Amino acid sequence: MSLTSPRCGAHSPEEVEGGVYDVGQRTSGEREVDFGGNRMGNSCSSASGAGGPSPGAGGPSPEAEAPSPEELERGAPDDDGANSSNPSITEDGAIDQAAPPSRWRVRADEWVQWMYPLSSKDGAGRTAGVPRLEALDAPRWIASIQIVCYHMYEHKPGFERYSTWFAMWTQLFFLLSGFVLSYAELAKPPKVGKDRLSLLRYVRRRLTVIYPAFFLSLTLKLAYAPGKSAFEWAMLPFHALLMQSWLPICAETESGVVCGAWLYNGEAWFLSVLLVFWVFLRPLAEFFRRRGLAFCTCTLGCCWLFSYVFQWLGDQNRLAKMLGCEDELCPMMIMVAIRAGPAGYVHVFVAGVAAARTFMLVAMRDADTGGRIGADTRRVVLREAESPLVLRFGCCFGYLLYASCVLFATGLIKPYYYFFHNGGMLPIMVLVLIGAAIGADPITTWLFRSRPMLMLGRISYLQYLMQHVLQGWVKIAVGWDDNATAQAFFIPALLVFSYGCQRWVEKPYTEYQRWKQEKRIKGCDDRCIEWLEGLGGGGVESMSC
Repeated sequence: MSLTSPRCGAHSPEEVEGGVYDVGQRTSGEREVDFGGNRMGNSCSSASGAGGPSPGAGGPSPEAEAPSPEELERGAPDDDGANSSNPSITEDGAIDQAAPPSRWRVRADEWVQWMYPLSSKDGAGRTAGVPRLEALDAPRWIASIQIVCYHMYEHKPGFERYSTWFAMWTQLFFLLSGFVLSYAELAKPPKVGKDRLSLLRYVRRRLTVIYPAFFLSLTLKLAYAPGKSAFEWAMLPFHALLMQSWLPICAETESGVVCGAWLYNGEAWFLSVLLVFWVFLRPLAEFFRRRGLAFCTCTLGCCWLFSYVFQWLGDQNRLAKMLGCEDELCPMMIMVAIRAGPAGYVHVFVAGVAAARTFMLVAMRDADTGGRIGADTRRVVLREAESPLVLRFGCCFGYLLYASCVLFATGLIKPYYYFFHNGGMLPIMVLVLIGAAIGADPITTWLFRSRPMLMLGRISYLQYLMQHVLQGWVKIAVGWDDNATAQAFFIPALLVFSYGCQRWVEKPYTEYQRWKQEKRIKGCDDRCIEWLEGLGGGGVESMSC
């Protein structure tokens, strides 16, 4: 056991697709990926584990001069700076200088292995699916907790001035989804024929990941806050089917204008928008597969500039005035369409796909040819050192730029709210995502891959969905507005509650789905998809894009 950097074996697998994708980290900082299913050697453990140091890596060479008898007699200092006992001489005359590591060294190694569990894993671990970039979970949790703080403490003295910036991170969910899912498609040869999932099966696979937690949050919300009007009850089926944000449906009630996207568990509107984007994900990924770095960079710039369109349309209800809307309903529908609809974030999702392609072009190479990856590449190698400095340390630059905005550009957030809320944060977030994906950033190496951040990353989705569910219970039980104690302990309670939901609801359901696939057991959803695909001579099957 030895002290090693947590970057070693950093990428653990996740089930994103059904193929096999192996990663091995080399001593030179390269990780080779074999799309054919062959396991590549992982020299990370051999460079710093039981195999000992390799020649030229700082250790003595085989030709090193042997110690003199006088040095052997008095004992040479060991690695910890203490004198070791006299070495023994074997029967063949070889000198055995092996000495057990000191107690503090053993404990330090054990702490490092606990704190950074990925450092002891084989980077070429074989599981089903394209490996997931584990460090990307941490930025998702950071975005989630900022939005929670905005919702819960928006008007707190001292925080109110900066709180609106915390609400800008919702767009990261669309950027991250486009990044991760397109990376899963682009990092392997395209599937054709029967190997390619139909559109219905692809969307169903995505829903298997997110729907159980969403349905739990919706059920818990209904348990204490059911619908109060005919409009709210009419919108419930749309929520259950994740269709609540497809159109800006609003109505005037006794309490004012109510919009369907924000009813019940209002935070779940982004899932409804993602469901629309998933339909176009694979064709969009295939389009970018054949595009170069210049095109992807230009796309990112255009997506960022396009964000100002929503600022122009939404500021001071400009679009509503252009349409001649004078009542309260029409401006509200326009606002919902921008802030909680697919039209307001399609460019952010496209930017996520372009960012994934950019990451692969600047930080990965074809393992067979050594050149840039292309549409026919089957094996790639990650070369961190060859990526641009600003992207290699993207997390440091991105969060530093964000902190500068929060501290020194506070006056810009209110007049340019629509711009920042609907894509204006793209430069910062793209830097963070690509920096975390490359894995050389110090924030990624020592923070994002630590055990606490890995755990928080796993519960980030449930934490976001359950924030108002838990707050509603607290408000009913002990009050909220005038209860400083409840507000102070809310974040720790939310973390514990989210962990419980993830541990005893989401995880068992995922294991159950995996068991069904292994046993080839078909559920009602599988039979429904088969019926739809067979309807009209396989018309739906042809939608596999």
